[in-house]
Amino acid sequence: MSQRTVARRYATALYEEADATGVLEDVDDDVLMLRRSIDSNRELSRFFESPVIPKEKKDAIIRELLGGKVEGLVVRFLRLLVQKDRETLTRAILDQYQSLRDEHRGIVDATVTVAHPLAGADREALVEALEEKTGKDIRLHVEEEPDLIGGLVIRIGDRVFDGSVRNQLNALRDRLHEAPLSIEANGEPD
Repeated sequence: MSQRTVARRYATALYEEADATGVLEDVDDDVLMLRRSIDSNRELSRFFESPVIPKEKKDAIIRELLGGKVEGLVVRFLRLLVQKDRETLTRAILDQYQSLRDEHRGIVDATVTVAHPLAGADREALVEALEEKTGKDIRLHVEEEPDLIGGLVIRIGDRVFDGSVRNQLNALRDRLHEAPLSIEANGEPD
């Protein structure tokens, strides 16, 4: 079984338990905080990934570090991951949980790559157009890449729309290379 599948199963279990016990919003907040903490703190990331730290020590650190500060279900869940030797999947499970919550809320992430900064009004218009096209709420991430020259590249899930000037120039170049150039009898191109 792939790690992604395992992570999705654990994330689903956390979501279902949070929903059943009425603490979904608190768990959402805690998952977001943990994701950000793991991303910004290499030491915390290594803590979950390290096979050298004994289970008992990890369990004690989780209880001490998070006990009373986050929803009890989250603490119990992290302790369960340690007991089942799945703590190395913590980041993947938290990511899968966020994806699951986004699915339930009808939110999709869209990454837009642009050559130049996207103005506020343009950003809002793009979000509206994408929401209309997808029928979902869009969480927009903007990346700048001057090599695009102009236009934009939109990624939503595994779908990509490349409307960049660079892509259009490459396509034109390819068409010119593929098109045979025929010369008429008078020496002039067709």
